[in-house]
Amino acid sequence: MSLTVDRVAKNTQKYFKTASDNGFMNETLANSLGQDFIKAPASHLKILNNAFEGGLIDHLLNVTKFAVNINNTLPEEMKAEHKSLLKVCFLHQIGKAKMYVPCTSEWHQKNLGKMYDFNEEDVSMRVGERSIFLATSAGITFTDEEYIAILNFDKSDDKMAEYHNSLLGDILKAASILAIKYEKMKSDE
Repeated sequence: MSLTVDRVAKNTQKYFKTASDNGFMNETLANSLGQDFIKAPASHLKILNNAFEGGLIDHLLNVTKFAVNINNTLPEEMKAEHKSLLKVCFLHQIGKAKMYVPCTSEWHQKNLGKMYDFNEEDVSMRVGERSIFLATSAGITFTDEEYIAILNFDKSDDKMAEYHNSLLGDILKAASILAIKYEKMKSDE
């Protein structure tokens, strides 16, 4: 599966307009992310999810859709603040902007479904750590709850992160799982 050029453009416009309108995208961050972010896949293997150009923004929009729906089902006293929820959903994986480079091996693409290789030029960080780094370097600020939700997002091997996550972080993780399942289902059609 892949996205049309038109779909990539619409997703990009929706992403940046929503982020800007809600105050968590500025010119510095947008320029830092650049075309690499717009073209970025969500993963590097076909068997995972959205391993195609524009896949990352598509995935972030799907995560946001599921997170908002989950949040809307919660009792009023448990609901996450809407702007905060949007912020963590939109920014939690921006660290993938330059994480992948196209795989040039036809054999790996055809036989393993490996569409992208990891960019070996970047300093090694978890996606959540790089996402926080990129955003804060561009002047984006976070509440403690937002910060920990993004930082803990990809720490499945850390019991402290699992048991001491924020509600925002729990919603983010659940929404991400649902978005991945949805994207895999769409790719099988």
